[in-house]
Amino acid sequence: MITLVILAIGISATTALALAMTRHHEQCYGRNATARRQPVRRRLEGWGLILIAAGLAVFTDGWGRGLVLVAGVVGLAAPLAAGLFAWRPAWAGRVVVAGWLAVAGAFCVIFI
Repeated sequence: MITLVILAIGISATTALALAMTRHHEQCYGRNATARRQPVRRRLEGWGLILIAAGLAVFTDGWGRGLVLVAGVVGLAAPLAAGLFAWRPAWAGRVVVAGWLAVAGAFCVIFI
């Protein structure tokens, strides 16, 4: 169960990192969207989600298996995020929001 949550967070993280690039940002939001501070915010958001996924994996599975799980999930999530931009680029912002909802859900399941 937690592996699927970590996968959702990983897909969201790689999508946020892709949205930090100007090309994908324009592809998702259009050319008229202002992207002045977007790259920095999206990079911080993407790396923050990866760190949260790593923390969840280490908390549930331990250091050895947790870090390997996150590395595998992020490796699997990158082509899925690339497919998202090829298939439905307008959904990219929603996918990032869904990742944050997965983080909230994971914390509720683990700590409550």
